[in-house]
Amino acid sequence: MTSIDGPVGGRRLRVVHCVGFYFPDSTGGTEVYVRDLVSALARHAIDGTIIAATDEGYDRYKWHGVDVVRYPIDAINVPSIPASGLIPQRRRSVFQDIVEEAAPDIFHLHSWTSGAGLGHLRQVARMGIPSIVTMHVPSALCMRGTMLLYGKGACDGRIDARRCARCWALHRGFPGPAAWLVSMLPQWDATDSEISRMSPRAAALLSITASAATKARQLRSMATLSERIVAPSQWVRSALVANAIPPEKIVVSAQAASETFVERSRRVRERDDSREIVIGFLGRLEAYKGADLIIKALARVPKDLPVRLRIAGTGTEPAYVHAIEQAAKRDSRIEMIGLVEHEEVPKFLESIDVLAVPSRYMETGPIVVQEAQALGIPVMGANLGGIAERVRDGTDGWLLPFDDPRPWTETMIKAVTNRDELARLSSNMRRSRTIGDVASDMATLYLDVMAARKVRTAGKAR
Repeated sequence: MTSIDGPVGGRRLRVVHCVGFYFPDSTGGTEVYVRDLVSALARHAIDGTIIAATDEGYDRYKWHGVDVVRYPIDAINVPSIPASGLIPQRRRSVFQDIVEEAAPDIFHLHSWTSGAGLGHLRQVARMGIPSIVTMHVPSALCMRGTMLLYGKGACDGRIDARRCARCWALHRGFPGPAAWLVSMLPQWDATDSEISRMSPRAAALLSITASAATKARQLRSMATLSERIVAPSQWVRSALVANAIPPEKIVVSAQAASETFVERSRRVRERDDSREIVIGFLGRLEAYKGADLIIKALARVPKDLPVRLRIAGTGTEPAYVHAIEQAAKRDSRIEMIGLVEHEEVPKFLESIDVLAVPSRYMETGPIVVQEAQALGIPVMGANLGGIAERVRDGTDGWLLPFDDPRPWTETMIKAVTNRDELARLSSNMRRSRTIGDVASDMATLYLDVMAARKVRTAGKAR
């Protein structure tokens, strides 16, 4: 148990966790992380309230016993109405009212979206509440959202207006010379001009270098307004430092599997030549997650080898989902099982022999890698970002190119034909980091922030 005597006078610490999406609407890695973290922090005498943006109206409910408050995306722009209902309070928003009602000692931001981002951080700073930001996704660093420089390999994360503009243009399908010309445009913001009213797309194009420069300023504002920035992977820390964020502001704390996985016994995959090998994919059916690469790799695997591909997930890109479904119809070895709720993830993982994570972007995790490892399941992952930090190539899994299905085919064949190798990788799993470890990291961080704030307050009082 973490002692909190001193920083908050012996009472339990209160933290508001702010996210752009939350259960039951969304079940991504960030939402799972926040849910599990709040629960684990209770053992450190730290209470939490979750506030989350929504496309709908205000709502309140409990999720896994924790208070959740939902607010409209534009809540930071809606003036606060006093109890009398007469005159709106000047320069105060409904969002600030929601935060104040929770009476937090610390505000912890877990998203960087229009519904939970820089504007919200600014309003909390005006309230005098210390803030912490966890960068679960690379959106604060990358205009294309993937952290792949020109789509070819890992980017160092340094925001450079011309380089980022060119990379963005290539991502949008511009030919190389045209992308270079776009990067040479002056830093002119045309998003609120007559051009924007006639053609928003043209205005966005003309403003691209200015948008890159704005992203750099917003990242610096994040650092200024927060006490600490939590980096779930070392690559995130390196990218922040590359943008002149003070290293002392950055805390590296990796994500982790929930207690559900720790409580289940790890199953070492012993050699068994009599059954088929099941390779699983669990994630969004969207291009950046790479399910199509796994399907292309399987198509090259000889049909007489006993292997099955089990795909779990849904997507928001109809054309991409349709292509995946059509490929599955053409290959009887592919099994589509749809959405798997997080409570059912352990059961899904226990039904497979290898987890495939072919992401086409720099993951800060993902949590599913640690969940698989907690159950002794080798991971076949893209050699990028957080995946490369968590999978030890040739020791407990494989790291493969994110843009070439051929090495994935070779690895699939190896997994099927060399059962001893599969068993060896499974037996080499290290002790998995748990959400309890994450909670210990965050409890220490919260207390450090509160202690430093107390020292600063005492200094000003002298």
